[in-house]
Formats: sequence, structure tokens, C-alpha cells
Amino acid sequence: MGKFLFSYPLYTDSRVISFYDKINLPRLLYYDQISSLTTSTSKTLVIGSNNTVFVESLKQSFSEIIVIDEIADLHYQTDKFSLIIFSDFSFMNILDAENQREAFRILLEKLEHNGEIILNLELFNGDKFLEDPSISSFVCQTEIDNEIFMFFTRQEYDYFSQILYQNFTLEILNLSGELKNTLKFDQEIRYTFLPEIKHLIKLVGLEIKQIYSSFDGSQLLENSDEAVFILGK
Repeated sequence: MGKFLFSYPLYTDSRVISFYDKINLPRLLYYDQISSLTTSTSKTLVIGSNNTVFVESLKQSFSEIIVIDEIADLHYQTDKFSLIIFSDFSFMNILDAENQREAFRILLEKLEHNGEIILNLELFNGDKFLEDPSISSFVCQTEIDNEIFMFFTRQEYDYFSQILYQNFTLEILNLSGELKNTLKFDQEIRYTFLPEIKHLIKLVGLEIKQIYSSFDGSQLLENSDEAVFILGK
């Protein structure tokens, strides 16, 4: 099915979430290794509740977990945390540098002394945005509960704002190939370049402890698709 490197959509239809959970299962082995990247195992906050595969995996390694939908919900949390983890690629849903800086400022306030933050980004690869933005491309398909889910995407990248605008179509067919339902939804994510994110992190007073290319702790290379940050206070 290939490597699927997009954050879960900010979309709550149960059929869409079930589809993302199914195609996201290959990344479960990566999620299981997150605990090896940190020494913080006590009070943990997870931002991004719609990625249930991610959340359920973390519950196997961290005993005390609070899960919130998005970073704005942190205003309602009075406690501080020894570990804050962004759900897979969910930091990319913050669409401009100023809001990213504000997010880091809020995280810093909610982090215990010697606490850590873990987040990951898909790294920019301009070649993947060369396709015609007016044409929907087939991504993958899978079977769930005796139905076939076919996934298509149409996307356009704005080089000025660094935002990728995505239009998704999920076609649901019965096993005979008859179309039963069509779901359409949009997603916007921002690609933040490594020098930019490093600058934002240091501006708010956080420390970059490590940068990996995956949750398995592998070395970041020039051609890596992903960057995983371990931040400290």
C-alpha cells in the first residue's frame, strides 16, 4: 500500500476514520517505538485524538495518558505534563509560523521541568506536487466490513504560504463493485522547513534534544521523508 505520510483529516465521519485506521496500521510498528525515544513515562498528554491507532499504541507504553483533540484544548488543562506528544503529523495542521510559535509557547507553559515534547513533520519534496491539481489521483484501496474503500486525492501546493490544499474523495463500494456512497472532504497542511522549525523552537526557549528520521530513532538524512523532534524545556 506504500508509505502513507499524511496526518488524519480534521473530519469526524466514522467511516473516514475507520479507513484511515486501516491504512495506517503499517505505521503501528513505528508508534510502538516512541517510548524508546524518551525517559518520560509519567503524566503524558497526546494532542490529536482522531488517530486512534496512534493513541491506542501509546496506551500500551504510557500508563497515565490524557488525550485532547487539538492544541486549543490545552487552555482547559490546569496540570503540567512530563511528556507531550503530537499525534502523527498533526503539528502540520497549524497553518502559519506565528500560530506555530504560539503553540510552542503554550506547550512550554504546560511542560514540567525536564519534560519533553515529541512531534513529527513530513519533509518537503517538491517532486510530489508536480501533478496537475485539477486531476484526482488514485491513492489506494482497502476492504472494511465487506465494503471496498477507494481513496482519491487532488492537491495543490502554494509555494508562498507553504500550504498543501488537498481535496479527498472516498468511494465506498460493495463487494460486487457497485458504488454505495461517496464522501468528500478537504484538508490543509503546512510544510515547515527544517531551518524554520528550528528557529521557532529556539525563539520560545525550547531545546532541541534530538532529531530523527522516524519514530524508530533512525538517523536523519538529507533525503529523509520525515523528521521526528525530541524537545526539552
